Amino acid sequence: MIGANRLRTRTGSGIYQTGRERVMQILETALEIIVESGYQAMTLREVARRCSIQVGAVSYYYKSRSDLLQDVLNMVLVPYADNISAIVAEPGLSAEQKLERFIRLLLEDIQTKRTTRLFPHLWMLANHDPFVAKAVDSIYILERRTLTRLIAEINPSLKDREREALAVYVTASVAGSTMFVGFEKPWARELPLYSAIACQGLVELVKTVTPEQLRAYGWRREDAKRRWKTPTLLSEDEYRALLEEPEPGQASPSVRRGGAVKTPKSSGR
Repeated sequence: MIGANRLRTRTGSGIYQTGRERVMQILETALEIIVESGYQAMTLREVARRCSIQVGAVSYYYKSRSDLLQDVLNMVLVPYADNISAIVAEPGLSAEQKLERFIRLLLEDIQTKRTTRLFPHLWMLANHDPFVAKAVDSIYILERRTLTRLIAEINPSLKDREREALAVYVTASVAGSTMFVGFEKPWARELPLYSAIACQGLVELVKTVTPEQLRAYGWRREDAKRRWKTPTLLSEDEYRALLEEPEPGQASPSVRRGGAVKTPKSSGR
């Protein structure tokens, strides 16, 4: 759920203040529809109706629902990137402390209505919609990039493939908690206890797991002599472009260009 550095809008739309305000109104309305009723209900016509504007005023900025969803996701992800930047850049914190704060940040976020309603819907939609599947894949690749860097600092005995797999496990453990401690879920009020258990378990795992232990449970490093390549739904070009974006706290050429992390474009849907 970590990603965009700046909100991307249609080329030229950010020149005037009125254009920026209109885009923000469209994006906030689209997000509200998705959270309330799901992606299928988020049509350009419905967005226009709720904004009390003509549908042409929406399609001026967004030619399709996929383009609109791309910017909605970018808008949602901006605060994550800012918060992760603050954690990574905070002086005096060890890598273990940063990892703990990272985990707590994600757990606290899944208690918001927006995250509890939005992301499980995206997971479901990703099973049937290739565009959404790539967008979700991109989000978690970017999230794991910071996790993998912290894991490498905490436990240098692991190789790239093992670190990335461990980052997947941490991410999946937190995201899967949504159905139990998310907004209005049965265990939501027990988040302090749940967070303590999750942080202790996940940080300790990252710190202490060894290649020998992984081998004892069936992982054979000799099976992985080929060059490691992160499993992804993205094409090589899409994946390479995604990784050109900076990690939180680093300067970005795309920010200087006014760009942002872009989830993969649809193929004309």
